[in-house]
This record gives sequence, C-alpha cells and structure tokens, in this order.
Amino acid sequence: MNDVPNAEGPEQGRREKPLCGSKTWRRAIIDWLLEERLLSTRPTLIFDQFCRRLVEAGLPLDRANFHSPQLHPQIRTTGIFWHREAGGAQEMGRGHGIEDSPLYKASPIRWIYEGGAPLHIRIEPGEGTLEFPVLEDLRRQGYRDYTLRPLPYSTGRINAIGFATKDPAGFSPADIELIDDVLPTLGAVLELRHLMRTARGLLDAYVGPRTGRKILNGTIKRGDGEEINAVLWYCDLRNFTGQSERLPRDELITLLNDYFEQMAGPIEAHGGEILKFIGDAILAIFPITDGMSPQKACCAAIDAAREALAGLDRLNEARRAKGQPPLRCGIALHKGDVMYGNIGAPGRLDFTVIGPAVNLVTRIEDMTRELEPPIVFSHKVAERCGCPHRSLGRHAFKGIGGEWEVFTLAGVRKSESDQDQSEYQDMTITH
Repeated sequence: MNDVPNAEGPEQGRREKPLCGSKTWRRAIIDWLLEERLLSTRPTLIFDQFCRRLVEAGLPLDRANFHSPQLHPQIRTTGIFWHREAGGAQEMGRGHGIEDSPLYKASPIRWIYEGGAPLHIRIEPGEGTLEFPVLEDLRRQGYRDYTLRPLPYSTGRINAIGFATKDPAGFSPADIELIDDVLPTLGAVLELRHLMRTARGLLDAYVGPRTGRKILNGTIKRGDGEEINAVLWYCDLRNFTGQSERLPRDELITLLNDYFEQMAGPIEAHGGEILKFIGDAILAIFPITDGMSPQKACCAAIDAAREALAGLDRLNEARRAKGQPPLRCGIALHKGDVMYGNIGAPGRLDFTVIGPAVNLVTRIEDMTRELEPPIVFSHKVAERCGCPHRSLGRHAFKGIGGEWEVFTLAGVRKSESDQDQSEYQDMTITH
C-alpha cells in the first residue's frame, strides 16, 4: 500500500486527560487480563470487558474492533466488534478470498496486516475525502477520531485492533498511551485463546470433532482407546483409477472434492463422523451412545446414505451438462464393536477404528460392484433400521468366515448414475 497520511502522531488542539493514563488504571487492566489468562473465558467476553474497563478508565471509547487472520480451511479471518451503545461484543468470520475483495484492498486492516505503522486519524465533519472508505462510513455515523494498532502474536502473526470515538475532542495522547500500554497483555491473552481455537478447528477438520476432543483431552498414547459399538460407513468411488490416469491434476482434485462434499455433508448432518479419507474412499462411524440408540444410529446411517446418493445424482446432472461422465459409488453399512483409538508408530499415530467389523464393512462395499443396488448393508443394520428392505442373499467374503446375508432398501436398484454410466464407459476425455 502507499504511504498513509495522518499515520501515528497526535493532532494539534487535542485535549489532555492525564487521569486516563494513570498507573492505577493501567495496572488494574493488566492485572485483570493476567487473571483472565488462566480462565477459559470466551474471546468475545474478554474483548467486551476490556473495552468497558477502558471506558471506566476515562477513554471516550464508542466503538472497537479486533481482526485476526485464521489458520482454518474455511475461515480466512475473524473479527470481534464492540459498540458502546449496543452493549456486548459479537464475533464474525470471513471466508477465503476476502483478501481479493475491493473492500479489503481499500481497508486500513490491510495496511496493518502488511506491516504498516499504527494509524491515528482525525475524522473531521464535512465533505472532505478521507484516506479509507471505512472512515467515510464512520464520519456519517458521527465518529470524530479513529486509531488502528497492530497487535502481534509471538508467532509473528499480525492482528489489528481499532478504536473510534464520537467525542469531538477525540483521543488524547494519554488515551493512546494507555491503549498501547495494555495491548501487549491483551494480545497474550487472546493468543492463548487463538491457539486453542486453532488446535480445535484443525483437529475437527482433520480427524473430526469427537476424535479431536479425545486427542485434546489426552488420549494420545499409542494403544490408548476404547471399545465402542457403532454403525460403520464405507463408500468408494467407481472407476477412479481410470479417471486419475486421464484427468489433469486440478480437474481430478475438483472431482474428488465435489464427490466427498456430497458424501460428507449427509454423514455429518445425521450425527456421523468421518474418520478418514482413503484415496477415493470414506470410512465413517455413527457411534451408539446414551443419546443415540442402535435403532437411531442405523436409521441415521441409512438416511445419510439416501441423501448422499441423491446429492450425487444432482452433481451428475451438472457434470452431464458439461459433457463429463457421471460419478458412481457404492455405500456399505454394518453395525458392530470396534476398537476406537490410537494405532501406529511411536512418532506417527492414527486415531481410527479397527476390528473384524471394519474388515466386514469393506468387504460388503465390494458387493456393490457385483450387485445392482448402490447401498448394501448387513443384517445387523437391517434388523434395526426400521425401514423397508429386501435381502440380496447370503455371501461369503474373502478372509471372513461363514456366509453373511446382505440387504438393500426396498425398491432400490441401480442409481441414476449407474444407469447412465454405460453411455460414458468408453468415452475419451479430451482437453
């Protein structure tokens, strides 16, 4: 960004408020923040109380905002906004791509994020042009002074914190001094909250909320785990190897992401948790708990499978409109006991489920290649699902003793994508 006029420096004619910069208030705010460091108070409440204490100290504060970049697959930045008249603080998040928007490019937040000096800008009433569009909005709302300060974390990440007042005299040098004195402690407290939130968010994204909570609560040793009863979900994309050899990398990644989105949304919406993506396959569980009976878990898994296949059909409509082959998949369900915990090497662990039930659900999924229906489930699910179903006969599975009867939903035969696949199976993809 270009150099910004009116950067740091008191304006002529400002009033002084020596009581505001007293050591008593400074010490009181810092001591309170140090106490909050040891608690689990939400960032919005901390920010609200921080602003209120600045007002009690004599700061003519009417509006404050805190902006922080995020390490999250869906959220690029979060902001906490405080208004004196409204009371309380509210948090909002913005997705990736915000940095490309005209709003961000013309924002003082960008100036701070990119290493710019603190800003202190007088907002005079009238029609004169101000340095940033947001200041025009503040002037229309009656604000007369604005300051934006960098708030660095120990990791080097720069956040931005802004303060605005409607007081005609604006912020005095003593006000700015008080703000700068207490901000490092506020930054340390918010960084602790940020690190915990980042850890939770990344664990939720990479291993799932249930598993993430267990890891954060200390289930981290190799062999740590528990035996649980759950409905297991295993699905696999058809002809993925052939498409992966023909498609460019970016197109292949888009295909996988579109497919996984159709599967994952219904799983999570119905109380399931995805444990892992295995190439083009998904392993998920619907745990049977005090709040989720065996029948509810079986019904939830069936409903999720139905919705996932309906979503896949909608996706295929869009693919056909582009001249792309439809995607096909098979979904297998089984209920059983599994070991849910850490396995792997000493320095590289995987939190997953293992046991005969896992082996069986993957074998059942293989049957969707040989039988017509895209949904196949074991008798353990059939006897609990509470919906009409029909038998597909008894089958022997490789590596598993005996024969197992498998089922599908009544009236379900080939999926729409299966029926249309023959039109594309010999199709040559060109670019």
